[in-house]
Amino acid sequence: MGSVSAAVLLVIGDDEERMRLRRALSGEGWRVIPAGTGAQARQMADRQSFEVAVVDNRLPDERGFQLISKVQKPGVYTVALLRDEDTMDRIVGIELGADYYMRSPVNPRELVARVKQILRRRDSQGKDDAPSRLYVGDLEIDPDIVEVKKEGRPVKLSPREFKLLYTLAKSPGRVFPRGSLLRQVWGEEEFIDERTVNVYVQRLRTKLGDNTDKPKLIETVRGFGYRLVRPPGT
Repeated sequence: MGSVSAAVLLVIGDDEERMRLRRALSGEGWRVIPAGTGAQARQMADRQSFEVAVVDNRLPDERGFQLISKVQKPGVYTVALLRDEDTMDRIVGIELGADYYMRSPVNPRELVARVKQILRRRDSQGKDDAPSRLYVGDLEIDPDIVEVKKEGRPVKLSPREFKLLYTLAKSPGRVFPRGSLLRQVWGEEEFIDERTVNVYVQRLRTKLGDNTDKPKLIETVRGFGYRLVRPPGT
């Protein structure tokens, strides 16, 4: 059985597939919020809380990747279901910040396993013995509540953006090769390659107010990867 307290927003255009996946997720004790269109999903997202959003890219009224940014909230993980031919949508979806990608049509057992993995990672955040809250310059990064503040003001990040920033911030000044960041932040994700790291770094720079042309916070080390700049005197 899964975590009974968890809720999953399930956005699937095909009625039979939605029912099939809903049964599998409900069987784990999770509360499932079903939606068959993007419009329904937006209404549900406004009215209800959930920990995971599973979004099929093929919806009757819009592409699922267009919906990702609308249903994202702090602490919500998004899973995009993509077909092999959705290559361009995959690229756009990465830019819009989906956290996980799975091949569609998805095996119900594989989806259940992925949601379990997401919830385990969520529940394990901040449980190590070392102090979990990080301070780097004017950044405050708290994994216990998945919150980032810059100069005391909250910065809205997706869970994956947060994990990337937290990974860099644990070792300010250290250069992380793209491959290393890919393994630490994404693991063995389908559809993901080193270009994904570049896209997410650009997203972080924009959200943190870093100059994307001449960044002073997250530096590119050409031929190697990225590092979070260590503040002077630290």
